[in-house]
Amino acid sequence: MKKVMFMLLGLALLLPWTIRAHDDDHGDRDRDEHGRRGEEHHEHNVRTPVHLVGVIPVPGNPVTSADISWTDPATERYYFADRSNFGVDIIDAEDDVFVGRVTGMAGALPSGGGTATTNGPGPNGVLVTPKGELWAGDGNSMVRIADVNPDSLNYLNIIGSASTAIPECDSATAHYCGRADELGFDPRHHLILIANNAPLNVNAPHAPIAPYATFISAVPPFSVLGHVSFPNAGGLEQPLWDSEIGRFLLTVPGKIVNGLIAADPSVAVINPTTRMVERTLNLNCPTLAGNTNVNTTGIALGPFQHILVSACGFPIILSALTGHVFNVIKDIGGGDEVWHNPGDGRFFVTGVDQKATPPVQSLGVIDAETSTLLQTVRDVRGKNPAAFAENNHIFTIVQINAAIVAAPATDDSTCAQFGFRGTGCVAIFEHAEK
Repeated sequence: MKKVMFMLLGLALLLPWTIRAHDDDHGDRDRDEHGRRGEEHHEHNVRTPVHLVGVIPVPGNPVTSADISWTDPATERYYFADRSNFGVDIIDAEDDVFVGRVTGMAGALPSGGGTATTNGPGPNGVLVTPKGELWAGDGNSMVRIADVNPDSLNYLNIIGSASTAIPECDSATAHYCGRADELGFDPRHHLILIANNAPLNVNAPHAPIAPYATFISAVPPFSVLGHVSFPNAGGLEQPLWDSEIGRFLLTVPGKIVNGLIAADPSVAVINPTTRMVERTLNLNCPTLAGNTNVNTTGIALGPFQHILVSACGFPIILSALTGHVFNVIKDIGGGDEVWHNPGDGRFFVTGVDQKATPPVQSLGVIDAETSTLLQTVRDVRGKNPAAFAENNHIFTIVQINAAIVAAPATDDSTCAQFGFRGTGCVAIFEHAEK
């Protein structure tokens, strides 16, 4: 009996170790398999680099003022804010041709004048909801909603508006809240969150007040539901809906006071139900980037809750859950808008390619799984990339200036490579086997 008891006790002690060893082996195999998949994924990206294939001309005025762009899988269209033509331009993302424009927006108006026509430019931020409704931030603190369903009787018409103005910066006679800027959409609660990045006090001397964001119902009559303010922020940029955690992520520029950093750039995590900031993910630019550039602009959500944020002058990849920084890519600038394309597993940015001699504006291609820069592609005067996942075409807005319009022979932009001088255009990139 004693021998049997000792044998049973030995088995009882041995069994957990055996199971644990088996689990460890299984975990090792999982890690090895994940590593192999990561290597294969990375190698595939290296084997299929991105290259410039052409440009799309835009009718009307030359593109000298433009802002955010968007691709929509349902309508299979690419949209971009074209202030030069007072609206949002629409391009067929499959056939790469211009197909229409939503007009009736502010255009390239100035800010800080106190009137409805000196209270910011537009359109600015753009997105399309699953209902086929285009939302665009506009000048004079207005938000425009347009029908972009090609099968609708209201196609290309503005079907609603909302004002993001608040009493601190707006009155019946003075309008200082500035433009309604970039925006995000929460499909779970049918909410739009949009930023007013540079409001001024409605009273003289019209000093800056805290930037704020506005919650708007995405259901007609598109009512304003509330605001959230950001004291001590140096502005307000891109809201992004994160469906996995059920929160908005909003990029918040930092602030410099008397040459010193008074506030770091950050990502605010906002509860759409309470309409409050729950926590912030701070980015220390001196530590991360070796500089005091406290700007932050675009944000894109990739796999594993990794986000790419344009901050401190560079693309920075970090965890949306913990704020842990995985990589700071210093070979290219971060630009304004950034994009993640699930079709090819890449992040896209536009900025100055520091490896080129001389440095030149380029499209940066980043592996979203490994957080590494794969390549840069020359894109002079290109900005604000967006990709269409169905065919993995990548689009950038090529914006020129008034001097080039006056002297087209001086056009050095991507458009000029294809014979379009003094006009601006949309550049198209795609993949090819190396």
